[in-house]
Amino acid sequence: MRQAAAVRLFVVIIICTVYLISFSQIGAFAYQSFFEEPNRFAEGTMIGTVSVSKQSNDEAVHVVQEKVNQWKESAAIQLIYQENKETIPAQLFTFQVERSVKQAVNGQRSLLIVQLDEPTLIKRLKEMLPPSIFSSINLEKLKQDMTAMAANLVGKQSIDLANYVVSQPTEQPISAATIENLGESRAEIIAWVSNHPTIELKGKSVFSLSAYFRQTNEPLSSEAMSLIASAVYEAVLPTNFTVLERHTSRELPDGIRLGYEASVDQDKRDFCFYNPNTSTYTLQLKAVNNGFSVTLTGLPLIHKYVVSVDGIEYFSPKTIVQYSSLLQPNERRVKQEGKQGMLAKVKKEIYDGNHHLLKTEVVAEDFYPPVPAIEVRGLKLGIDTSNNATTPTSGTNEEQPPSEQNSQQSETETTTAVPPTPSNLDQYEK
Repeated sequence: MRQAAAVRLFVVIIICTVYLISFSQIGAFAYQSFFEEPNRFAEGTMIGTVSVSKQSNDEAVHVVQEKVNQWKESAAIQLIYQENKETIPAQLFTFQVERSVKQAVNGQRSLLIVQLDEPTLIKRLKEMLPPSIFSSINLEKLKQDMTAMAANLVGKQSIDLANYVVSQPTEQPISAATIENLGESRAEIIAWVSNHPTIELKGKSVFSLSAYFRQTNEPLSSEAMSLIASAVYEAVLPTNFTVLERHTSRELPDGIRLGYEASVDQDKRDFCFYNPNTSTYTLQLKAVNNGFSVTLTGLPLIHKYVVSVDGIEYFSPKTIVQYSSLLQPNERRVKQEGKQGMLAKVKKEIYDGNHHLLKTEVVAEDFYPPVPAIEVRGLKLGIDTSNNATTPTSGTNEEQPPSEQNSQQSETETTTAVPPTPSNLDQYEK
């Protein structure tokens, strides 16, 4: 009997224990379900740039996902290298919203976890960059910056790929020019080049050669400055640099090729151009044989530029005839040799990386007027030199004393009834 009572007592104790434990657990669950609010993030909790303060996990997931969807609709991350631009689609970014919410720390800012489609990014980079540039890109840093922009839900952002290039191994000669015939300016040019072997052309800035000459504070003749400017002009012409100011002379100076002159002095004439790239380029100057060379170095250009001078027209000079009583009637002397005039068009062809012609543009039209020849002839017999002459010039008659002034008249014009005074008469011969 005592054993049966003990068993019944033990069973009762077990049942009571289970009942009490179950009741406490079920009661707590019921209270939480009907009376207590679910767990919420503390004040100041952020995931990326999205605030989830006082929100439950489910609410935070919904809010963050909604912001991500809005970003995908308007996002524009653009990769830029010189003239090439590539917009990265939002589909390249995968947002892990639920994982980000689970790893969020109360009262602090946590990262919005984003993954970038690296194979697709590499494919697009290869399409827009020269091989030498692509191989020098710091891909890891680029991925980190792009992922950070996406994680912060930055709406529109541009990334200059030149900032991700290891500059030292990729800088290379872009173009070069050489001038060998320096004439009387050789000594001062060689001395100046030796003192200034490099000139920096900063990115996104205008360079003025006249201002640079003033900064060096070294005396240079206008002829020497023009020769240096012409070599620099020829070096920067086959690039994407923009020439803002350039001048030419009335006559093409010796040593400068037609189409490549840039006349400079310190007062009125300047040669200046704009570097549209974000990276710095360098002009390297050095003496070569009897002349000097200018080489432009820097990051490779995305396009190839081919410069040509064509459509050259020549204009024959006229001859100015002067009569002198000091010469025999049939005697002639050349006082000044004439020079033919020239008109040349400078064109630039732009090719892409696949050698396809993108466009052709006329850079300049250089005109050098002809220089007339001057010929002195002896007086013809039988002409009275004591009378005054009236010579028609441009449709008007101008009376001149025979011993003081010279008049000029085309031989194709008709003269008046009064014979001209040949002792001091100049005439044009075509």
